[in-house]
Amino acid sequence: MNDHDIAESASVDTSPAVDFSPLDPELADDFWPRINTLREKCPVARSTAHWSAENSGFWVLNKFQDVMDAAVDWNMYSSAEGAAPVQFDLNILRMVPLETDPPLHRGVRRALNPFFTPEALTAAEPSIRATVDGLIDTCVEQSPAEFVSAFTSQLPPIVFFETFLDQKASDIGWVMDVLEVLLTQPEKALEAAPKLFMFCIDLLQKRRAEGRTDDLAGVIAHLGTGEFDDGLELDDRARMETLNMTIMAGMETTMGALASIACTLATNNALRESLRDVDEKVLDKHVEEFLRFDTPVPTAGRTLTADTELQGCPMKQGDRILLNWAAANHDPEKFSDPDTLNFERPNGTAHLAFGAGIHRCLGNHLARRELRAAIRAISELRVFELQPGYEVKYRPSFARGPVALPIRLER
Repeated sequence: MNDHDIAESASVDTSPAVDFSPLDPELADDFWPRINTLREKCPVARSTAHWSAENSGFWVLNKFQDVMDAAVDWNMYSSAEGAAPVQFDLNILRMVPLETDPPLHRGVRRALNPFFTPEALTAAEPSIRATVDGLIDTCVEQSPAEFVSAFTSQLPPIVFFETFLDQKASDIGWVMDVLEVLLTQPEKALEAAPKLFMFCIDLLQKRRAEGRTDDLAGVIAHLGTGEFDDGLELDDRARMETLNMTIMAGMETTMGALASIACTLATNNALRESLRDVDEKVLDKHVEEFLRFDTPVPTAGRTLTADTELQGCPMKQGDRILLNWAAANHDPEKFSDPDTLNFERPNGTAHLAFGAGIHRCLGNHLARRELRAAIRAISELRVFELQPGYEVKYRPSFARGPVALPIRLER
């Protein structure tokens, strides 16, 4: 958001008016300068841009404490009217439980949580590392490889579909094409979503017929059916939307984070080599700081359930709110020297890369394991270098990450 983009509105009671859109191509190309300017000039901004195909005008919260307070107050800042930065038509696509509030949200999360605890995911770590090594081997053979398409866009779906849905990676290449449309062109959800919906419906029907409850799809297939005492009442559509949400959420954060971290390591060989053979605690600190520094999912939507006022800005019930995780993660009032990577931050885990409150990312422990395994493998390479002179571009999307990374790899 450049200075000339910001104009004081006529009323002293309202926030500065801006034309801020999460999917603006110009924002993608000049992201952090614009995000930082927006936060410093407009702690609470009123954007004139569209937040859905039919609706425009929303509030943008940019300071860490304001974003955190809103994220944990689900009664005031509801997700039930949608949580996407630019909203899908909820009659076509609702992400359950993300776009619900308690008690439904609580019941569905309770059923899904056991698959995503640190303890449950420990068993998956060897297979995650094996998948990482296999993908790295392929990239080395292809070197120079286009690392986004060959690695960072491959690892999350392979891990998710094989680990949680008992599906072969070779059968799900089409999923990435669908997700690409949903994450970058939400107005085309009606065209792109049906194929993913049918996959979900077919898999859930298969699990119901088999009576399986030993994987994620099996548990979702039986949610709210009365077969188990889960306290839920769900119809087939809600179960489909739940599986669909786990697929979408299981990809975007990790893919964006992987690509951004790869970009950093491919342009900072000293940092990459310093991570070789470090212990888990040191590696964990690096993962957290990478997530804060280049927030993979920059924003999320909410809707006000009552009139309120924030930073002198009167807001009305029904107003659309955008929580700016990225701006919050670079707020100097929370993180000193926020535009610098500092792996010794005393509050390094306080970032909002996975959100906060009841809607904090369900798969954050899975994402961390994938990031750790990828960093380990990259740091062990003899050569991992971005093509000289290549200008890295970022895509305008709900998930932030480089479009492409031509990288030379050698073992």
